[in-house]
Amino acid sequence: MEIYWLSVLGLLALCLLSVALAVYSGSSKGFAGKLSGPVIPADDANPLYRIDRVHMNSVEALAPFVVPAVLAMTVGVGPVALAVLV
Repeated sequence: MEIYWLSVLGLLALCLLSVALAVYSGSSKGFAGKLSGPVIPADDANPLYRIDRVHMNSVEALAPFVVPAVLAMTVGVGPVALAVLV
């Protein structure tokens, strides 16, 4: 598993990016005086909606990306190729 350290580092960076987006989304809602949850109106012109959607898209895309990457590590895909993909 130690040969996949670049891939693991990339996956960790994606997870930390999702956490950072959660903090940014929550603080943006707090500064705007909004409650947590979905942003109404759901309009692309609303910056709070856009920040929330970026966070939710990163959360939704994390599992379908991490699971195949971990499976590729267990199957034995080349570490350099997997690091480039991640």
